[in-house]
Amino acid sequence: MFENLERMLIHYPWKVNKKPKTTNMRKGKYSTNVGLTCHWAKPGKPMLPSKEMIDNNAEIYNECKMLFPEHEFDCIMINKNFACPPHKDVNNRDDSIIIGFGDYSGGELVIEGEPVDIYWCPMIFNGHEKEHYVAPFEGERYSIVMCKSKFLAAR
Repeated sequence: MFENLERMLIHYPWKVNKKPKTTNMRKGKYSTNVGLTCHWAKPGKPMLPSKEMIDNNAEIYNECKMLFPEHEFDCIMINKNFACPPHKDVNNRDDSIIIGFGDYSGGELVIEGEPVDIYWCPMIFNGHEKEHYVAPFEGERYSIVMCKSKFLAAR
């Protein structure tokens, strides 16, 4: 079911995130949004395709929409070997879906102190309300997070 999505992540042309307005935890990491974005994160501004969504011809976005038609989302964060520290998603609202891919061990998503194995197993959780982080891991770990921006609600 997720073979094509995993293949897309493995073959994605990853670049280190150097965007000046990105969150500090994503700077210098392989982490980017291949969904819609608010240029730049201001209520009332239009949600538009990110540069990465355009460069990817919306292939990852469309694949996620096909796999999860019942879940409303506008942003899709893709990550490679990104062990995010404990945080809450301040710009998200409602539930997100996260899935892990690759050849790795460890790397559980820890939500409010409880580890959850997300390898090929979608997890729905509210990252705005619940603190979460990635446990240490070895190998090549990819993840994809489908979420709703609080800025979409402000339109």
